[in-house]
Amino acid sequence: MKALLVIDVQNGVFSWEGTRVCEGDSLVDTINGMIASARENGSPVGFIQHQDEWLVPGSQLFELVSGLDARPEVDLMVVKQHGSAFHGTSLEASLRGIGVDELVVCGLQTEFCVDSTVRHAHTLGFPVTLVADAHSTYDSEVLKAAQIIDHHNRTLGSYVNVVDSGAITF
Repeated sequence: MKALLVIDVQNGVFSWEGTRVCEGDSLVDTINGMIASARENGSPVGFIQHQDEWLVPGSQLFELVSGLDARPEVDLMVVKQHGSAFHGTSLEASLRGIGVDELVVCGLQTEFCVDSTVRHAHTLGFPVTLVADAHSTYDSEVLKAAQIIDHHNRTLGSYVNVVDSGAITF
């Protein structure tokens, strides 16, 4: 069974110092479309939230972005303190416990927590699909956000499946 993991689509990651992640509005719409598809087909949805000194549980920055279709009463909710959603959490055990053997990954930020989670999931033996048009980041001092996203799609595509959201089936 496949599960959809939505990584760090939190207020404090989605917007930083008045700037939103690249293609932020369409990103939420795309992720919500995948959430709906996963639920319609009986696949679990997991929301991962990063916690640190500025993303504090209970704070506005920690909360999931408004408009994201999270349902804490039925969805898997995981709080992490490292880049990978698997490091120091019960995520792997929770997924395996409900029969998940394949992952679809989307969210924020491409070069940090999305990358770390995809790589870690792969090393744990999960077949992984990274949704090419459903992860994002900010411009850096060296590269534009779109270049970072394209680079990671190509790099991670050397060992995981990388496809656009329209090609995802649950």
